[in-house]
Amino acid sequence: MFRTTTVIELGSKAFAIQSQCDHGIQLTESPHLDLRACFVLGNSTNLADTLQKAHISWLQNDDVFCDAFLKNVLLVTNETSFSASVLQLLASWGCRTLFHVASTEKVLPGPYFFSSLGLYCAWRLFPDDKGAFILSTIPSQEDPYTVWGVISLCGLPSRLKACKSERAPLAGMRVAVKDLFHLKGVHTGCGNRAYRSLSAISVTSSDAVRSVIDLGGVIVGKTKTVEFGGSQEVTGDWSDYFYPLNARGDGYIAATGSSIGSASSLTAYPWLDISLGTDAGGSIRDPAVAHGIYGFRPSHDGKLTPNVVIPCGAEQSDNPLRPSRIIFPEEYWSDHGGVQSLAEDWVASLADWLGADKIDMSIEDQWNATKPEGISRGFFDTFNKTFIDLIYSGFWTYLADFREEYREKFASDSYVCKVTQYLWDKGRSLSETRRQEALAEVSLHNSWFLEHMLNDEETIMIVPRYKLDFRDEYLCAPELRGFDGFDSNLHASLSGVPNLIVPVGQCEYQSDITGTPQQFPVSLSIIGPKGLDVGLLGLVHDYLTAKGLPASVLTGRTAFHPSMKLNKELLA
Repeated sequence: MFRTTTVIELGSKAFAIQSQCDHGIQLTESPHLDLRACFVLGNSTNLADTLQKAHISWLQNDDVFCDAFLKNVLLVTNETSFSASVLQLLASWGCRTLFHVASTEKVLPGPYFFSSLGLYCAWRLFPDDKGAFILSTIPSQEDPYTVWGVISLCGLPSRLKACKSERAPLAGMRVAVKDLFHLKGVHTGCGNRAYRSLSAISVTSSDAVRSVIDLGGVIVGKTKTVEFGGSQEVTGDWSDYFYPLNARGDGYIAATGSSIGSASSLTAYPWLDISLGTDAGGSIRDPAVAHGIYGFRPSHDGKLTPNVVIPCGAEQSDNPLRPSRIIFPEEYWSDHGGVQSLAEDWVASLADWLGADKIDMSIEDQWNATKPEGISRGFFDTFNKTFIDLIYSGFWTYLADFREEYREKFASDSYVCKVTQYLWDKGRSLSETRRQEALAEVSLHNSWFLEHMLNDEETIMIVPRYKLDFRDEYLCAPELRGFDGFDSNLHASLSGVPNLIVPVGQCEYQSDITGTPQQFPVSLSIIGPKGLDVGLLGLVHDYLTAKGLPASVLTGRTAFHPSMKLNKELLA
């Protein structure tokens, strides 16, 4: 099928239209494109006032519309004549031509381009100057589940055409998708050029992506990921693609984790609303911490999600969550005094609001008092290699078909970065005996953790989190780094309980780049009972609302306004 996309420059702004018109109504005989703003008016006793309010609302709420579209105005109304006040208002806007059609014409409000063929929706093009996207997309006009990959500028629909409803609560939301998900109409690249060259264009979308589309979301692009969701950390680890930038602070704070593009894009671009990532050991949560945004890993049952190699979601409950115990484990306390102080104040305030007990607990002490008989090692020593050994094994076995098919097709080995090669080498040499031991350790962790730590619906765990590394740092070779260890992410990764990253403030650091003080984000990791995902989200939302605290973050250099200080007085 022959398709075209036309790019139109309007002053300093750029727009795209697709090859087919979106509404066949003919308002001119000219084949040349021109601008038009469409207002859909209901019954009103004062059309001029209604138009004025709509115009103000558009300027405030839509980043696609601009006053240049008012050159020609289309009114969708059953009115057949217009008062002098309406005509004067349109003239003050610079309107040269007024058209009107009956309300039976199902035209959505907002900015358009038009010709003799009909109306074309305006898609605003924004640059990806942080390098967060692998490609941008525009939905197909024939099939809402199919997209076309377009130029590197991200094309966005007007928010004015969104009609939210109970069935489409995400209507108008712009959504970015990590390049581990399949998206019908474009390649899945998994952050690796060799994999992308081998794979065909996807003929179906992953279930999570289809769900977003069914709920009204618009997929605007696929974001970068580290290779196969692995462990690339700094610029030197990235060979196939450019390492995305983190907009926070001086712009050179490290952007970490495999859902790196999803976090980078949300932090940088106010025109983006949601991004989809994946998370095995922290691939959503770590980027959320580094970028100072919300990140959520839902409950899971350990099975694989169809079309994406991540665990399936577990059955959800709508029950509210109001815990009576908040565990604040000593082993995860922050080494940064400002971070720890902020976390202490926030957790104490939440406990006071709930009327709950804040329990400063040592995981090692709890383990030593309750661990099964026959185990002599401490908690962190017992599970030091559990997760990473399973990652080694999974990386090697899951990508076996890719390695084989690439060699068969191209008569050469596929290129992967040095970190991925190291993971493969470790996985190839890992014995089946050790893999079975690691699986047994997962079961041991889960039975103990769910019995002696998060043992009922009355308990949550909170851990302070921050990351202040820099993108221009150099690391030693992968084989010298040491990927062993157990961090707070892994409780949820192994046991399947929900884990929410909540940005709660920011601390100051002296930038070597700018030579001036800058702010880095501070977050809390909140772990809740399995299946109470909605309750966990509701708990945080209700607390923030009750305290008058921000429930959203800013884009750009700071997550919160620099003047905002989360201290005991504000949290009281």
